[in-house]
Amino acid sequence: MEKPLRRSIINLFGIPSLGFQFWVTLEIQFFSVFLSDYALLPVAILGVVMIITGFFDVFWVPIGGIVLEKTNLKWGKFHSWMLIGPPIALLFYIFQFAKIGSVTLNAVLITIGFAISHLVWNIFYTGHLALNSVLSQDSKERVTMSSNRGMFNALGAILFSLFISQRLSQATSPSDFTWFAFWGGLVMIACYYILTFITMDYAHKADNKHVSAEERLTVWEMIKQIFVNPPLLGMLIGDVGRYLGRFVIFGMAVYFMRDVMSTPAIVGTFFTGMNISLFVGALLARPIATKIGDKNTYALSLVIFVIGLLLVYFVPMSPTVFLIIMFITYLGYGMPDAVAIAMYANSVDYGEWKTGKNARGFIMSLYAFPLKIGILLSRVVIPIVLGIGGYVAGTAPTPQLISALRAGFTLVPAVILVISFICIYFLYRITPESLKNMQAEIAARKSASA
Repeated sequence: MEKPLRRSIINLFGIPSLGFQFWVTLEIQFFSVFLSDYALLPVAILGVVMIITGFFDVFWVPIGGIVLEKTNLKWGKFHSWMLIGPPIALLFYIFQFAKIGSVTLNAVLITIGFAISHLVWNIFYTGHLALNSVLSQDSKERVTMSSNRGMFNALGAILFSLFISQRLSQATSPSDFTWFAFWGGLVMIACYYILTFITMDYAHKADNKHVSAEERLTVWEMIKQIFVNPPLLGMLIGDVGRYLGRFVIFGMAVYFMRDVMSTPAIVGTFFTGMNISLFVGALLARPIATKIGDKNTYALSLVIFVIGLLLVYFVPMSPTVFLIIMFITYLGYGMPDAVAIAMYANSVDYGEWKTGKNARGFIMSLYAFPLKIGILLSRVVIPIVLGIGGYVAGTAPTPQLISALRAGFTLVPAVILVISFICIYFLYRITPESLKNMQAEIAARKSASA
């Protein structure tokens, strides 16, 4: 029987996510602003850069997983990338936020910096997530580490909002962004190295250097894992819905508070409070998941999310009550975010039990895929809502627009989240007991073939 993990490993499992989120929030909040207002790219070139980088952002997710699955370097499959990947990503990320040369040259360098930094960070980011299933086979330890990762992830976003956002919103030079890309990256590297070194005893635990030819995975076999693994498929569809709901809400928030509620002054409070709710949700997820299981915690969270959105749609409320309801509602996003890593880790075991082949690196890389798809789909949904409402910038909101915005902010995400609930509930059927049975059967197979 495996020994319990050291508390230091469990408690610090999420620290790479703190550094990563603190660093990458620069891109989330300021990339398009940097391109237009500081790199001074013309609108046509800016649009091309956004389209090309958006393509890379989605395409690199499975590619990163394949690279991770196919490589075995000196310090172990996952630890090696956590050591060498962050400095490489930092080097190219700096070019993403630098003003160099002519407009055309600068656009090319920004695109190259984006493409290479994102490919590399998809690999080491996945390496960190994969450690959840490498370090422990115990479902409670996996949930605890996943919850800690969610809390650290939220904390990174909160720290950026508190200490960096305002300063960069008033930046006077492109170098302000370049310098944060550099020193924020040093923080990120330090956070990855902390976990890498305290888990070095496990560095070679998940290597596939000595697997037989029958156990090696082809690219097609990796992709096929999605379709023969119902728990994984349920997680992917469920997470697409959860992320899409989030990004539609965030994308509609300014319109809703300005044109529907006539209180644009609460926008800053709204976004800060939502990040705090994300942290609280991650904090609550662990004790709840310990009692009712990770799947039920995920499902319950979606129910909370949907109920809150329906209340906002059907019940007239003051701005203060609206904020309180939305902060509670957003716990329904934060709690699944905290248990999802453990659920993906469990689907790795299911896939190995079902197919006889372990696709840990590839499957864990897919964790980021629903997020990227959610972003892309939200860019389709939001314009449709605005078009239905007849939105015209700078004009007073019409009853038709107000109705469309109310539905876009609440009913549209609610319907999407109901679909997520159905997929999670009916496709993800792993329980702590079934997980132990699958792990025992996998171990018995390996012993028999040894």
